[in-house]
Amino acid sequence: MIRPTRMLLLRHGAVASPWPGRLYGQLDVPLSEEGRGEARRVARALADVHLDAVISSGLERAEFTAALLRAPRGLARRDDPRLRELDRGSWAGLGREELARRWSDPDQQELCRRGAFQAPDGERPAALVERVSRALDGAARDYPGGCVAVVAHAWVLRAAVARVIGLAPERLLVLHVPTSGLVLLDWIAGMRGGGRLVALAPDRLPAPPSQPPA
Repeated sequence: MIRPTRMLLLRHGAVASPWPGRLYGQLDVPLSEEGRGEARRVARALADVHLDAVISSGLERAEFTAALLRAPRGLARRDDPRLRELDRGSWAGLGREELARRWSDPDQQELCRRGAFQAPDGERPAALVERVSRALDGAARDYPGGCVAVVAHAWVLRAAVARVIGLAPERLLVLHVPTSGLVLLDWIAGMRGGGRLVALAPDRLPAPPSQPPA
């Protein structure tokens, strides 16, 4: 029997000024003091959860939370660049209002304000889903039946959820992921669809996946 790996997918905390309201994508922007406080609260909430590994995108805003989770468990640092945010290309660093002014249609303007448009030289959402799925496949192969925390980014969490629920990549924006938000998945490497969604922003953490008899 193939044992699923419980994935605790965490978004990083709130970012520092002037980045809120801008498309920062894969730029390495810092957390605000509020965001660091969010990370500390998440670490306290997960203090009693057994983790076999903590994997980060490697960007500073994700690594802050990941380090708080690793330290008390004595886990080695592990980064996976496939878990980095959606690549915004030449739009990275631009304000959403600035982008919205480039379109006259109100619906397009609203999508721009919400960061939903793909930059001309940026990453396609479908490509994001594929690279995130490969990263989670790798973690699941390394820790079958275990429990892994993944600290990443809003669009990364959206991509993972989209894979398991069959949501089309162009509809990723319907999934709301707050700063320091949590998604629980049971992931099976190589499985079509990845696995199953356990909880989206749960109030409490459910038990790890059941283990088959040895």
